[in-house]
Amino acid sequence: MGLFDFFKKNKEENYIEIFSPLNGRVIDLSEVPDEAFAQKMIGDGCAIEPTEGSVYAIADAEIDIFDTNHAISFDLKSGLEMIVHFGIDTVKLDGQGFERLITPGNVKIGDEIVKYDLKYIIENAKSAKTPVIISNMDEVAELKIVATGDVKVGDLLMKVKLK
Repeated sequence: MGLFDFFKKNKEENYIEIFSPLNGRVIDLSEVPDEAFAQKMIGDGCAIEPTEGSVYAIADAEIDIFDTNHAISFDLKSGLEMIVHFGIDTVKLDGQGFERLITPGNVKIGDEIVKYDLKYIIENAKSAKTPVIISNMDEVAELKIVATGDVKVGDLLMKVKLK
């Protein structure tokens, strides 16, 4: 380890790591068929086109689950606030196609939160594309989307540096 490696390491430690909440393909928010997400009105991040499974915790955090189970908010100890919004217009499904597995509260990275019936959602919602967004971008100094292509639950998705 050289003298300058120490400084590089400390610089990387300032980033909060966010992990993939589901299996699928990482896409740009602009590909989400909803203007509020596509134009980053709600926040910045990326989206995932899901292929199977459930929604898992993206970080150690306190969570709240929307009544219809289609979205989960994450409040990290660092102050970062995030939302995983499964699909577009899925609120109109009134919980159909989703099964809540835990109660709101504290979770650890990788905890399974909500199961979903992907076939049902594809057939009954506008889209299954799932935004993973930072809702308090005013607190963010830098956002790095590190994943591309196919991701699995628990893969590093993004790094965030707060102001």
